[in-house]
Amino acid sequence: MRRGLTTYTTARAAITACVLCAGILALLSLGGLFPAVTLTLMLLSLGPACLMIVGFTAGFLPMGICLAAMLAALFRCGGARLLGFGAVYLLPVTAAFVLCLMKRVPFWRACGYLAGILMAEQLCVYLLLQSLTGNSLYLAAGGLAAQAINGMSIRDDFLYSLVSMGLLAVPETMRDSALVAVPGGYALSQELAEELLLQVRSYVGQMLEALTPSALVSGSGLNALLGLSLGIHWGKSAAAKRAFKRDEPEQVIPDLDMPPLRRWYIPRPWGLRIGLMALGLLLTRVSVGGSLYMLGAIMTQVFTLCFGVQGLAALNDSQHRRGTGKTWRRLVVALALVLRFMQIALVVLGVMDQLSNTRGLRPPLRFRDEEE
Repeated sequence: MRRGLTTYTTARAAITACVLCAGILALLSLGGLFPAVTLTLMLLSLGPACLMIVGFTAGFLPMGICLAAMLAALFRCGGARLLGFGAVYLLPVTAAFVLCLMKRVPFWRACGYLAGILMAEQLCVYLLLQSLTGNSLYLAAGGLAAQAINGMSIRDDFLYSLVSMGLLAVPETMRDSALVAVPGGYALSQELAEELLLQVRSYVGQMLEALTPSALVSGSGLNALLGLSLGIHWGKSAAAKRAFKRDEPEQVIPDLDMPPLRRWYIPRPWGLRIGLMALGLLLTRVSVGGSLYMLGAIMTQVFTLCFGVQGLAALNDSQHRRGTGKTWRRLVVALALVLRFMQIALVVLGVMDQLSNTRGLRPPLRFRDEEE
């Protein structure tokens, strides 16, 4: 079998990718209190991006093996139904990714295609779950979480840890009777346990309702952006190192004309359109719930994601001009993915960069002549 992107880049890269994938899936499937939930959430948030990175660095064959391993792990944890949802989510975006590479689709257009496909897949899964639960997805999810906790052998300890973290609260009327004596120690009273399980049901439903817009927009966009950008960067870097060490022709890893991070920006026409989506924040404030709230939350997420990325690019450009080391620049990118306050600061910086054009990447506005 001839080495290359369409098969495998090197045997070492292929084996390493497959072993890492299998090890992570085994930990997610076997560890934790709710392995099916943990595995599903991890594949929902990081699965497509990881497959893209494997495709760039190890080749399409290892990527297919990792995809099959993900689907097998879903089947083991949740049966045929969870396998079906995983296939609906992972198969189309993987096929679209391969097609974008084979057709050499430009970077930003490929990001848009993949993000749109991911969003459509998540929406399909959401609608399927709504139909299966009688349009009561959040209540059903909260009920399943409460049922799972109630069936745990360490139910009381787990509920008490949630109370200690401030996620649940003990009513004032039950504080004196919160603990009952049992052989070998203490346990929660039945009344308090039922009250806390009701709080778990409500808390899980509210959390899922709040996270749905973020998963649809930010999750889809970040999967496409991180998968393509990190995959291209690491794939070309690994190909260059292999060519240098082995003294052989460098394998062709398509970069899709991706510009460096410090040159990312929003064009003027799109800047205004995306900027208007900030009005979605008002819709989330004036509406109590329903489709209007969802629309406002999605608009806000689009605005936050786009201008947050531009703010990160502007900060990266400033670091380059000051001669900041590569390690510190990478650390800033990593922190921007996990720290909420930094993400807000980057959105503000992105808006300022869009208005001021300090990097000089957008051409100046030209007024039409009278004859025109």
